[in-house]
Amino acid sequence: MKISVTCNALSSGLQQVMNVVASRPLTPILGNVLLEADGGQLTMTTTNLDCSICCSIGAEITEAGKTTVNVRKFASIVKAFPCADVDLETLSPGRQLKVSGGGSIFRIVTADAADFPPLPTFDAAQTFSMDAADLRQMISCVSYAQSPDDHRQILKGIYFNFSEDRMTLVATDGRRLATICQEAHGPNGIFIVPSLTVEELEKLLADGTEVQLSFNARQVAFRVICKSTSGPSFAYIISKVVEGNYPNYKQVIPGSTDSRVRINRELFLAAIQRAALVASDINKSVKLTFGENILEISASSAEYGDARERLAVTNGHQQPVEIGFNPRYLVEPLRALKCDEIIFEFRDHLSAGVIRTDNNFLCVIMPLRRET
Repeated sequence: MKISVTCNALSSGLQQVMNVVASRPLTPILGNVLLEADGGQLTMTTTNLDCSICCSIGAEITEAGKTTVNVRKFASIVKAFPCADVDLETLSPGRQLKVSGGGSIFRIVTADAADFPPLPTFDAAQTFSMDAADLRQMISCVSYAQSPDDHRQILKGIYFNFSEDRMTLVATDGRRLATICQEAHGPNGIFIVPSLTVEELEKLLADGTEVQLSFNARQVAFRVICKSTSGPSFAYIISKVVEGNYPNYKQVIPGSTDSRVRINRELFLAAIQRAALVASDINKSVKLTFGENILEISASSAEYGDARERLAVTNGHQQPVEIGFNPRYLVEPLRALKCDEIIFEFRDHLSAGVIRTDNNFLCVIMPLRRET
């Protein structure tokens, strides 16, 4: 292998793929990045066996080939390089990668590319495409509700459901549930994407224009076509899915509520954030008191004092209803949404509150017990 690439593109690509590599990999090869040069592209791949990421950047290729080097050390060297372009060349014999440019020369120990775990393949029939920004927005609307509990792996991820020409995403941690759907004409299927894969996927989608999604019974892949002219041209993430059956989330969604209130999203979000500043550090709580065309948001604690905010709302409740919530559970969905107005549904202080939008988003939030 003998190629020339720009330092910025190479460094950007390495940053995209290195996060899945464990700090203490099971075997040395799992701490390496696979470098493959062919067809005017340098493709970089890393894996931890559960999740793999690869991306491709443009390169001037004198001689095609492939090798592997320690990804963290290689990324550090490239980031520190003193020039805009870098030359990469495999040296044989010796199993070394020569990295040169601007008067600097490094020879890095390599490992045989044949020892690098191969990526799985997918049936083209189980693939469909969508706008990358749309998928990123859908994920951001539910990802905060994933469970952080390692003992509840089924809930530590996002549930994808493709059926009846719709794509539905769901996440829940047992205290709140978020779901969003949109039209999607593609193959039917269900799977759970692990939270760590979701985190990396959101980063890749930020620079994407289109995403091609493929899946089978055990794995899922997202191929992101990138818009950056100076970075990778595409990025590819492949992950094992979480095994097991996702809970029947539809049972959690209230069938009916007594009241529906329309609220300006940004004003509601800002008021909750201000009121929460005086909430107790131990038992954070804000109270929503719904009256006729008025919503009062309040919080208090012995340590800091109290705060009250009042917002005008439409279709308010004639008899005041007071409900306590963890402010974070309200802030996270409101922050993720982009709409101007949300619908808040409620029944009483013991029942779940529901945040809805006019475009197929819903978040169910369990209330806190009222202090007596």
